[in-house]
Amino acid sequence: PMPEVLGDVYAAQNAMRQQVSKATTVICMASVLHTIATGNMTPTYRVTADGTVRPVHFYCVDISEFAVNKLSDRGSLLAKSIVTNAQDFVVNVYKGVHEKE
Repeated sequence: PMPEVLGDVYAAQNAMRQQVSKATTVICMASVLHTIATGNMTPTYRVTADGTVRPVHFYCVDISEFAVNKLSDRGSLLAKSIVTNAQDFVVNVYKGVHEKE
């Protein structure tokens, strides 16, 4: 595997948990297995340093309805599904947040 790839599944899960525990928004694109794994370990809320409770927003982007529905079937009810091509999604997000020159 590439140097940044964790070959040990338990080390990989711990690394993913460490990242999602700090996240306020998670966007999973075009990988059903990784999306389901991330959805299963992402908390629905986060408590900030000042004690404020904030929701964790979770979006699943895939061209297949099966992929985006699979996450909600597994119990991740707060996940928002976006059925579209991942490339189109990224281009539209870029256009929406990039300042026009």
